Amino acid sequence: MREHPPKAVFFDMDDTLLDTSGGMDEAWDVTLAAFAPSLGFDAAAMREAIRREATEFWRDEAAMTAWRTRLADARRHVIELALGSLGHDPRGAHDLSERYGHEVFERLRLFDDAIPTLEGLRDEGFRLAILTNGPAEMQRAKVERFGLERYVDALVIEGVFGRGKPDREVFEHALGATGVGPHEAWHVGDNLYADIGGARNAGLHAVWIHRDRLESPEGFVAVPDLVVAHLGDLVEALRPEAPGR
Repeated sequence: MREHPPKAVFFDMDDTLLDTSGGMDEAWDVTLAAFAPSLGFDAAAMREAIRREATEFWRDEAAMTAWRTRLADARRHVIELALGSLGHDPRGAHDLSERYGHEVFERLRLFDDAIPTLEGLRDEGFRLAILTNGPAEMQRAKVERFGLERYVDALVIEGVFGRGKPDREVFEHALGATGVGPHEAWHVGDNLYADIGGARNAGLHAVWIHRDRLESPEGFVAVPDLVVAHLGDLVEALRPEAPGR
């Protein structure tokens, strides 16, 4: 990792800087409890059906690429499938999906180490970028809500740029925007396929962050250069090595 001193650090946003997953269960609980009486389903059974259909729907990476910039449509489709699998009218999926989208957005939180890390790295002279997959409007709303753009030299949103990770063009665009070479940049993300595989393929150092809640699947071909639990571990790894080490 230290053959070339890094000059830039790129970050994934969702579940790297922003706790996107942490509020999902509560958002589903609130949403399903609100709609169960009118749509006539059992909330627990519906939650299980949504998990099952979502797992199957997102299993194919090619399908994921096609739907990533249409996440609201994908979510509505999954809910339609779940309602249908339980024998309920799928026409209620639209309102249910909209309510869930609102509930989960309200529960988004920055990880405690996100802003201190961004501020600290900027103060130390690193060039920073955020590379995030997803719809333009949805991802832009997150960036604006938490004021993230002020900390970075480049922001690459899939729905705006037209390509998403792991496409190497995403990483090459960020390299060009920050004025560094691949060997001078580290990319940090939680997704082994999009973040780690994409960064490695583009020639960047890849840092997998698991935040003590992800496990690396066995036999995965995208192997990170560095594994960290939290961003404090990343900052420590970025510090110049002491003389004699």
